[in-house]
Amino acid sequence: MKFKDLREFIDYLEQQGELKRITQPVDPDQEITEICDRTLRAGGPALLFENPVGYDVPVLANLFGTPGRVAMGMGRTEVRELREVGKLLAYLKEPEPPKGFREALDKLPVFKQVLNMPVKRLRSAPCQDIVWQGDDVDLDKIPVMSCWPDDVAPLLTWGLTITKGPNKKRQNLGIYRQQKIAKNKIIMRWLAHRGGALDLRDWMEAHPGKPFPVSVAFGADPATILGAVTPIPDTLSEYAFAGLLRGRKSEVVKSLTNDLEVPASAEIVLEGYIDPNEFADEGPYGDHTGYYNEVERHHVFTITHVTMRKDPIYHSTYTGRPPDEPAVLGVALNEVFVPILQKQFPEIVDFYLPPEGCSYRMAVVSMKKQYPGHAKRVMMGVWSFLRQFMYTKFVIVVDEDVDTRDWGSVIAAMGRNMDPVRDTLFIDQTPIDSLDFASPVVGLGSKMGLDATAKWEAETANAVAYPRPQAEPDHHALEQEIKQLPAVIDCYLPPTAELAGVVIVTIEKDREGQALQVMDSIWAMLATKTDTKFIIACDGDVDARDWNDVIWAVTTRMDPSRDTLIVNQAAEHGARIGLDATNKLPGEASREWGTPIVKSAEVVAKVDAIWDELGILG
Repeated sequence: MKFKDLREFIDYLEQQGELKRITQPVDPDQEITEICDRTLRAGGPALLFENPVGYDVPVLANLFGTPGRVAMGMGRTEVRELREVGKLLAYLKEPEPPKGFREALDKLPVFKQVLNMPVKRLRSAPCQDIVWQGDDVDLDKIPVMSCWPDDVAPLLTWGLTITKGPNKKRQNLGIYRQQKIAKNKIIMRWLAHRGGALDLRDWMEAHPGKPFPVSVAFGADPATILGAVTPIPDTLSEYAFAGLLRGRKSEVVKSLTNDLEVPASAEIVLEGYIDPNEFADEGPYGDHTGYYNEVERHHVFTITHVTMRKDPIYHSTYTGRPPDEPAVLGVALNEVFVPILQKQFPEIVDFYLPPEGCSYRMAVVSMKKQYPGHAKRVMMGVWSFLRQFMYTKFVIVVDEDVDTRDWGSVIAAMGRNMDPVRDTLFIDQTPIDSLDFASPVVGLGSKMGLDATAKWEAETANAVAYPRPQAEPDHHALEQEIKQLPAVIDCYLPPTAELAGVVIVTIEKDREGQALQVMDSIWAMLATKTDTKFIIACDGDVDARDWNDVIWAVTTRMDPSRDTLIVNQAAEHGARIGLDATNKLPGEASREWGTPIVKSAEVVAKVDAIWDELGILG
């Protein structure tokens, strides 16, 4: 099923039982977030809030709250079909001419799809049925959500920001969060490497001091929305990719005040400019990491015109501790990434970005190993091939028979195949997400690669034998013994890690360096009883038996180089590594530490009172 606009997609989802209309009054200030969070975690439907308190414009949320709906939005019926999208993108990234007539016939479907790539330009469009300009421009009339108690202001989240550099043939579509600071001004938070920021940089070089034109579209058709978050080749526009998904050319119309082309069927479009010299403090906001981010200065976008459809729908979302909608998108787009990576690295069997790792901070890769050191080459490839992975902090590489999506299987491979010191790679001073407060400085930190593949003879040439227990220890008894140590709250020894190769411990931390001391105490206690290669130390807010919690802590509370304890007693007890995934105290980190998101008890109680009445989950 292909969709010409958002409304057609809404109708289809409703017919499939994948969308629920909420007629009760719901406040965009935190209440929509609370309802969406519960719905998403239960795998529930998209939600259309028809009566947001204080507004006449309905709010569409949780649209892509399941991987299945992401697949539907891309015109597919099942999530696994998204790999076909990835194969198409891999082909377009590096097209190969047919080798003969038979192969040319086989490639005809691809060539036919490519014919749908050019856009169709309209003279007029539904997105310009209504026009606000001058003093009529008023974002206070749009139900922009406030997601969390300590958010500094309402936040626009699903806008497709359209820009064009002075020397580029095509436009860029990107999704950047936007803080509302006045009825006609928002802060444009885009990172330096993103397309919009690069276009602005080039504009300022070519036209110093002159305003940079920008348009932002909300509520485009699903193919266009998803095109903006998909790793398409640099030579392909998001509109062209949407045409491929849809099987029909993308319809666009020129903005009223600039030459930027916007989706013709968009629900709401903001037009205006960025003054290169106008900045404002952005944040703090509760983010996809589960914490509030630091305050940063970003450019201000001044809105001169707002255009919209008749009876517009405002498309929005929230970001918070995984899983949230961006995490679900990551799970679905993971299937698109695999064929693109395999095009460059055919040895890759599977590739997984666990959503609990904030969608991109950790990757698990399975491969057909062909030579010594091969796993490290794959690590480097992941970090360098696609810009989407430049912020991935942890890469774990396993053999082809390991299930990348099962932590028990991955942990077993780590315990069985790794010398933790020899097989762990650290890279310092690498690009890191500016929202990652665990990094030593903004935008710069370390990465860790773990080679959990079976080793070839050359890779073990310098291995040192050390005494190992002959029998599997009693995991439960050891857990109880470790829990007697000072500050230890709970302990878990994953059963798939042989000889208690992995220990996860939660502690009541009250002083600097305490996590490292606890790990040393555990190794001393287990010295002759186990072959514990890895210890992961977390705070008491983490369930040691829940991998979602543990991986979330590892990826949000660690700078790998700074927070890894390396013990290389090869001849005595073997090499060991301890991961300090606790919150860092002032003397342990150089930056202000993130504040975790805590829901408003009042809002939770209010939603509790109406939850059954809403009937969302049937």
